[in-house]
Amino acid sequence: MNTPLQALVSLLDKTLAIDTFRDACNNGLQIANGGTVTKVVTGVDASLRLLKEAAARGADCVVCHHGLSWGDSLKRITGLNHRLISFAIEHNIAVYAVHLPLDAHPRYGNNARLCKALGLTHLRPAFAYHGESIGFTASYSKAITFDAFCERVRKAVNPEIRVLDFGKKSVKTVGVVSGGASDMIDQAADLGLDAYLTGEPSLQGYNQAEHLCQNVVFAGHYATETFGVRALSALIAQKLRLPAEFVDFKIPY
Repeated sequence: MNTPLQALVSLLDKTLAIDTFRDACNNGLQIANGGTVTKVVTGVDASLRLLKEAAARGADCVVCHHGLSWGDSLKRITGLNHRLISFAIEHNIAVYAVHLPLDAHPRYGNNARLCKALGLTHLRPAFAYHGESIGFTASYSKAITFDAFCERVRKAVNPEIRVLDFGKKSVKTVGVVSGGASDMIDQAADLGLDAYLTGEPSLQGYNQAEHLCQNVVFAGHYATETFGVRALSALIAQKLRLPAEFVDFKIPY
């Protein structure tokens, strides 16, 4: 089945409301193909590895979280930019990227899906970034131990986590922001949350957590951002009746 590329672009643009976000990423269609789509591959990063995997699977469109076009990053098509773009064009692969809108989306987003995977409810948008709320606060109906919360993260997100246990021994309220959001630990503390979940650890985050007596779980930048693109695969398959599959490289960072 051939689906117009524009139909896919319109579905994602509208669903994810990409025009409402200020973002370093140039969200939306970043590379076009010949105009139709027969198969979609989704992944976290628009890496050469993902593009090659898409070609091997017969896909003519990649939908990803971290795209190729950031600000004026494609001002010169040389070096790695040339390798990536020329491979996509040579293999007729369109590239659609969505960054902050996918983090923030209340149904298909990384953070909403993380909350669901961890059994959290009563989600509320929180964690300001460039004037937008990109994460959520959520809660359990009954408090669990911080150790039990960490175990849930290991099972649902990533078996390899890093833990800062500077806060309470029990957890009922949680803040969730995927990816590299260790600089939002102070916002979690200001909100009075029992635990904060993000992806990528940092020295700044360690010091903030210690000073503010905040529990933090780092579950990996990559691992925490597989949830949104996985959800988009299901959305595309359901709405457009297109074969769509998520490719997980299980990158440990």
